[in-house]
Order: sequence, then structure tokens, then C-alpha cells
Amino acid sequence: MNNRNLSTLIFNKVYKRLNIEQCYICGFKGEGNLCSQCRTFLTPNTHHCGQCARPTLVSIDICGQCQSHPPAFKSVIAPLVYSGLTRALITQAKFNNKGHLFRPLAKLLAHALLEQLDLSKPWHWCVVPTGRSSLLERGYCQTRFIRKLLKSHLKHTLEHPFHTFDISRSQERPTQHTLKKKERQRLSAKAFTVAKPAPDYVILIDDLITTGSTIEACAKALKQAGSKEVIVVALARTPSQTSEPL
Repeated sequence: MNNRNLSTLIFNKVYKRLNIEQCYICGFKGEGNLCSQCRTFLTPNTHHCGQCARPTLVSIDICGQCQSHPPAFKSVIAPLVYSGLTRALITQAKFNNKGHLFRPLAKLLAHALLEQLDLSKPWHWCVVPTGRSSLLERGYCQTRFIRKLLKSHLKHTLEHPFHTFDISRSQERPTQHTLKKKERQRLSAKAFTVAKPAPDYVILIDDLITTGSTIEACAKALKQAGSKEVIVVALARTPSQTSEPL
């Protein structure tokens, strides 16, 4: 091993020990980047709609919204509720240039995928594309970074290679978090461009699902381009605005 490779190896070990193998919240070392104590402050999305993963008071196969407006995607896997520590981590990662905070959440998502995803299918991993204004504001695409993290966790356990597939935005519009609910819901499949033919089986990755309008528009565009099945995966799902099961 030459000096350059040795220096790189030492640097990587030091970086991992200082930044990866300690809890991002409390600094505890030895349990990874989110210790068992701090993980208790994450709210698991235990009870939800079986299709869109919208949090509910009790688990249900399908919520009223999915019954009245059947989504283009088959199902959603979102292991956390967007509240408390989960909300703080995602907000800091997206808007305060702290992308490393996605790491513990992506690890939890990877575990959920291993438990819930049919690994026998030849999935292509696609991301919800970040708009140009958001890229300029944040300096990186958070969904691509999450895909990279998922690949590092899953590439040795998948039955097929980790193939990627990308779609693009054909329309630029204000960022979703600045829009009201009705404005978000106007988003259509025409806002995204998909190369034809799209892969048969697609995993669509997003960081957070709020109204579901973005993932629905992306899923519709993918289905129109030839995809047979679209599964949406996200770090978290926003809680319901009502106390009743949807």
C-alpha cells in the first residue's frame, strides 16, 4: 500500500469514528449516528392506511381518500411520522445544509424496505426530482442523496442489481412547502418528463410525503410511460389533520 492510499484509509477511519459512529443528537459513541435512547424520540408510523401510509388512529387497509381517488402507485412505505425529532432532522437536513442528518433516517427506511418490499422483482430506483430553485438554494438533491444511502444499505441484500432510473421536471413551479394544500394538489403528471419505455417495476423515492400530490403526479407519469408497478418510499409521512381514521 502506497502512502497516498494509506493516508486515505486513515482519514476515512478517523472521519467515520468522529462523524459516523457517534450519535448526531447527544454525541454518544458506540451505537451509530442515532443512539437507542435518541431513537425513542422518533415516532413510528405504526397505524396508517395500507396504501398511502397516511397516519391514522388504527391501521386500515385503505383510507377514504384512496377509495374515492385511487392512486397511481401501488403502496407507500414510510416508517416514520413527520413530527418531533423526525421533523427536526429532516428540516435541518433540507434547509440548513446538514444532509448528514438523513443518514439515520435512511437506515431506518432501509430496514423497513427489507421487511416490506418484494425483493424478487427487478426494481429500478427512481427519485422525485428536485426543482432548479431548490437545487440552487440547498446545493444538492436530497432525494438522490437518500437513494445513495439506501443503495449502501441494500446493495448486498437485493436479489437484483441496484438499477437507477431518473425522471425530470418539465415545469418549474414554487417549492412545495411554500404552497397551500389546494395549490399542491393542482400538480399533474405533465409536470414531469419520463423517458419511454419506463421500467416495469419502479421504486419512487421521496424524503417526505405531505399531501401526496407530488408522488401521485410522478407515479402517473411513470405509469403513462409504461411502468407496471410503482412503490413509493419515503422517510416520513405527515400526520393526519383529523383525529378520526381516514
